Amino acid sequence: MYSRNKWLQMRPRKELPVLSTIPRSGTWFLRYVISFLSHLDRGGRIDDRITGEVAGDPSGVPFNFERFAGGPLFRVRSTMRFEHMFIGHTVCPGFSGFAGDYAWWSKTPFHVPGYDGLHEEPSYENTPVELAPYRYAPISVPALERASLAGRGAAMALVYRNPLAQAASYHRYCISHANPAYSFFNGRSLADVPFDDYLFGGALPSYAKQFISFQAMAARHPGLVRLVAYERLVADPMKVIAQLLNHLSGTSRGDWPNLGDAIHLARREHLKAVEAELGRSLDGTRAGRGSHMWLGHRNEQFDDAIRDEAVRRLQAMGVNTDLFVWSAANDRRTVPPLVLGVAAE
Repeated sequence: MYSRNKWLQMRPRKELPVLSTIPRSGTWFLRYVISFLSHLDRGGRIDDRITGEVAGDPSGVPFNFERFAGGPLFRVRSTMRFEHMFIGHTVCPGFSGFAGDYAWWSKTPFHVPGYDGLHEEPSYENTPVELAPYRYAPISVPALERASLAGRGAAMALVYRNPLAQAASYHRYCISHANPAYSFFNGRSLADVPFDDYLFGGALPSYAKQFISFQAMAARHPGLVRLVAYERLVADPMKVIAQLLNHLSGTSRGDWPNLGDAIHLARREHLKAVEAELGRSLDGTRAGRGSHMWLGHRNEQFDDAIRDEAVRRLQAMGVNTDLFVWSAANDRRTVPPLVLGVAAE
């Protein structure tokens, strides 16, 4: 007879909350926060590498940063009624049932791998799991597709960023990526590719392809799928993450007792201290001792023509650009610096 853990490990996930992000829209911040929250909810402890303070039960099991690799499955039973949650990049489950309504969709490739983690992997029998006594669990993607298409699946959400800021951040991220699948674009080093070519030839179509899947599913099943702007997450992480947790868990809790500690521990300065301790980036994508977390102080310039052309192309593909949070500055050519004190992109 199998133990419960072995049974859960071998049973394909048919009811799986999905927290998807467009690349460089808070993916790792959300992974850290949910992981820290679940660990604390299970009675664990996390030592703040900067202040020395202990969050959680002082006699609890320490958080294992050495093992932490970013899922994409996270064991959340102590926090939610589900065993696992998916946190990463993916096309919305269920969208395949009516993707044909968008003639451009199937003809548009993603410019790098990783935008569609639930559908592009060769095998789902051994999906990596964080925070569990086992390392892998199977996912039944066809079952997720059928349930979501019918509006019966677990809740899903997409965290997205305004497309120009997202493209600028991802451009910089991919240039320094250890994998040439990211650091090269159309056979050339990405560092040598003009940003406009990267934006219109790769980043923007990929953004639209992922975004439209959630936009269309949210229109079809508004209670099942939610879209959340990254800029609102950065402005008020406590409120927005609590709302996301309520949506994904199907509850209406007024508070999440350990959430404040989890968010504080996921601040950039603390995670960089953890990286210094480990001698590597937490996400494993940087060469040497580099970090995937940026300072967040930037001032990329986009003239009106670039922004207007981006909006025109997105609207032509059916993307609702009214959902984007653009710069609040008077100079609409500038994407103002985001001081991401608590958020790793």
